Amino acid sequence: MRSAFILLYDASQLADDDRDRFLACLGESELLRYRRFLRPLRQREFLLGRILLRFAVAHLAGVAFDVVQVAERKNQAPLVQLAVGGAALPFFSLSHSRGWVACAASVDTALGLDAETLDAERDVDAIGRAAFSEAESNWLSSRPAEDKAADFYALWSSKEALFKLMSVQGYGSSPAPEHVAAGARLRSGQDWHARTWTQQGLVITLCSRERLQSVARICLLGAAPSAWRLQLDSRRP
Repeated sequence: MRSAFILLYDASQLADDDRDRFLACLGESELLRYRRFLRPLRQREFLLGRILLRFAVAHLAGVAFDVVQVAERKNQAPLVQLAVGGAALPFFSLSHSRGWVACAASVDTALGLDAETLDAERDVDAIGRAAFSEAESNWLSSRPAEDKAADFYALWSSKEALFKLMSVQGYGSSPAPEHVAAGARLRSGQDWHARTWTQQGLVITLCSRERLQSVARICLLGAAPSAWRLQLDSRRP
């Protein structure tokens, strides 16, 4: 059974002492990028993304947290390596939105993850006309008013998640597939399958190359990987 999990963390709950402890885990290239962010919240999002990534990889690879090494790459997902041999690297994807950080991981299939804060006050029709294809924009315009904001974010996050999935497979420069056909929003296509949820005020989409049978979503509490491991073990299907 193919499965994945998505870890969610609210950056606003991170205490300064925990921030400093997590900063000590970062490598040189990560610290350099961290310091380039001007806003403290964006720094925390980046920091927590790299910590969640280490935790997820360590958990699935069956290795210690400090064995996972991460290096930044320009315009690409971070490079992950293990300081020990014999363990296979899982697939992963990261996202963040207005203080929330998300990390998806799986041993079974390549992933693309996107999380967006649902903002019902935005002019989603205007954004859709500018950002979506004609078919996608027409579909959004036809949606009931009470569903339109959620439908916009579901479509937007699906497109973003699929782009990430294509990028990690080396197809990032290929034309983006349509997400609407015959007046309906698509949830799968050639070599991609999308699942979308609403949680914690976020619209979250996970795209996978292979169809997933289960996806656990865990909102982590505290700032101790040992406690996170207990939360993950108790929630996995």
